[in-house]
Amino acid sequence: MGGAPGGRGRRTKGVAVTVARRRLAATVAALLAATVGVQLSGCTAGAGTGATGPASAASDPTSDASEGVPSPGGAPGTSTTSPAGPSATASDTPALRPASTPVDDRSGKARNTPLTVNGIVVVSAEHPVGSRYTPELASGQPLAKPAARAFTKLQRAVRMAGLRLDVVSGYRSYGAQSALYNSRLASMGRAWTAKYVAKPGTSEHQTGLAVDLRSPSGRGTSFDDTREWRWLRRHAQDYGFVLRYPQGTTKITGIGFEPWHWRYVGVAQATAIRALGADVTIEEYLRLT
Repeated sequence: MGGAPGGRGRRTKGVAVTVARRRLAATVAALLAATVGVQLSGCTAGAGTGATGPASAASDPTSDASEGVPSPGGAPGTSTTSPAGPSATASDTPALRPASTPVDDRSGKARNTPLTVNGIVVVSAEHPVGSRYTPELASGQPLAKPAARAFTKLQRAVRMAGLRLDVVSGYRSYGAQSALYNSRLASMGRAWTAKYVAKPGTSEHQTGLAVDLRSPSGRGTSFDDTREWRWLRRHAQDYGFVLRYPQGTTKITGIGFEPWHWRYVGVAQATAIRALGADVTIEEYLRLT
């Protein structure tokens, strides 16, 4: 009689211990599961970062990983193949041509910096630049640094083809352009000057990205009759240059046909412009018309 209550107490105590152990085991399991879940979540986040890393770098033209991705106004020799591999998509590379008409909203002091659309500097009667704008010129050459490097390569190729190109004019300051305009206005008259000479602040020569050329057998309006000009028409885009004022585009550019005037925009952009047609203008390409 006296042993029965004691047995029930031991059984009750044993049940309580079992329940406590089970609860402890459940708590430990839950903690382990939560820990594993956090670790798995961290692994997933890490994998995502790794997967998107190359694409993000490729879209950044300043990144080392972007080498090989066409950047607007890129240097000569820039490859058009993305190094990101099969995971790269068209959206990983910078757009070369705008999808809609750009808006020139510069005003005041902002006019001392030229309009730039998708990496292409635009200076014209419609998009002038202030008198204070001066590009960073290459040492010993009348061109901005990227244009000078590209033109050196172009000149080398021209010589290897047994031809010769001479530079008539490169960079001209606002003041120099003003002097030229007034001189031509006095000597050639208003109609001729308006057709062939840009007013100060509207000349591409102020950017250091434009170059006027001649050859031993022709210059000016006769330059397009030379072998050198025909060579340029076939190969200039391979070095980042395009014919800036093609024949029949005066209504678009505001300037008459200038076979001597070539403009540096970078290999990727020049190739894209040339692919649209031999006489496509920068205005048309950038949808500025």
